[in-house]
Amino acid sequence: MRRKEKGKFKILFILINLIAAALGAYIYTSKDFEREKPEILIESKIYWNMKKPIEVTIKDNMGIKSYKISINDGKNEQVLFDEQLDNPAKILTIPVDAPKVGMLFESNKAIIDIEVKDASKWNYFRGNETKKKVYVIIDRKKPNQFIVANSYKIRRGGCAAVIFKSTDENLKDVYIKTNFGKKFIPQPFYKEGYYISLVAWPVNQKKFRAYVIAEDKAGNITKTYIRYFLQDKKYKKSKIRLKKSFLEGKVADLANEYVETAKMSDIEKFKFVNETLRKKNEDLIHELTSKVPQDMIDDFSLKPFYPLKNAAAVASFGDHRYYYYKGKLISESYHLGLDLASVKRAPIIASNDGKVIYADYNGIYGNMPIIYHGLGLYTLYAHCSSLKVRKGEEVVENDVIAKTGATGLVLGDHLHFGVVVQGVEVLPSEWMDKRWIKLNITDIIKDAKKMIEMEEQ
Repeated sequence: MRRKEKGKFKILFILINLIAAALGAYIYTSKDFEREKPEILIESKIYWNMKKPIEVTIKDNMGIKSYKISINDGKNEQVLFDEQLDNPAKILTIPVDAPKVGMLFESNKAIIDIEVKDASKWNYFRGNETKKKVYVIIDRKKPNQFIVANSYKIRRGGCAAVIFKSTDENLKDVYIKTNFGKKFIPQPFYKEGYYISLVAWPVNQKKFRAYVIAEDKAGNITKTYIRYFLQDKKYKKSKIRLKKSFLEGKVADLANEYVETAKMSDIEKFKFVNETLRKKNEDLIHELTSKVPQDMIDDFSLKPFYPLKNAAAVASFGDHRYYYYKGKLISESYHLGLDLASVKRAPIIASNDGKVIYADYNGIYGNMPIIYHGLGLYTLYAHCSSLKVRKGEEVVENDVIAKTGATGLVLGDHLHFGVVVQGVEVLPSEWMDKRWIKLNITDIIKDAKKMIEMEEQ
């Protein structure tokens, strides 16, 4: 009997252990007993102007069961949220508004405490819990900002300068916003808190407005209008009748480099080259020429650009071209440079020092070097037969950078000379005019320095 009882106890012991092991395995593998803690997605230190709510995002794979958010200003504490969820949510974004009454925030500091529990049965059915303290710097003051100097006027298709001061102990970002969506990035200038930038009015935009925007870490924004005299400029409109020889020659040669044109007609190939390929090539130019170094500068002086000696202008900047075939309009584009021609394979000269940021083939622009001259100003030289510089090289005045040619979407040997300000093509003629450079750039810088010196005394 004792042996039988011992046998029964042994079997029972084994069964209990098996059940416990199975239960343990179930607990450790079951989703109901998930052990991952909830996430609280907010920085540990934030700045707040108390105007807009702070967004606290919490999430959990199992689902959020409850959360509590409170705020303490060093003297008083207030519970803002204490929620129990009947239906656990995997992600929640909670807008936290500033308390309306009961707190003064005299020190301009606060602590937000966040507690989150999930719907897991882990931890004896209490679930997983995450706590986080968020340290808040309260800043309700807008950045201080004013325009020091700017060019008197800006022409459609041209550019202008602006120098301003923006200061804030929690300054986050400074930029120039335009009505057409372009942001120009200023560069630190002369002394701490001052900035300088060139701005451009694209030839295809009928209207122009520009504002200096200063934003601090708390979201306070100061917006200052730049008062330019706006001068519209009329640009040429050209009707170009396409010839079959051009479509089957130069256009086909360019289009056939791309597999997607294999089954296209001559007209479809032209549209591809003039619209799709042009956009791709110009997007590259805009990307390359949108960069502005953030080192401080105290001057910016250039000589007029004169890249091709004894040259004649054969096509103007801003020409709005309409292309017809057999009397039907099939495509259009803007000519965003000045075409200059002299003799075949003529040397192209660097008029000013700079750094080569690109020297390669670029579709309709053919062989094309781009040179950076500072302050967001770039020059490009398209359709070259050969390049005499490489990316990364420094060039100095009078260096030969390339030779004219007929690469890309052209018929004859010439130079397409382009000037680009932070990704916007502008009138080359302005930068070829000594008087314009003096009145609109160098004199503005000189006057601004004098005013800054007076301001800082």
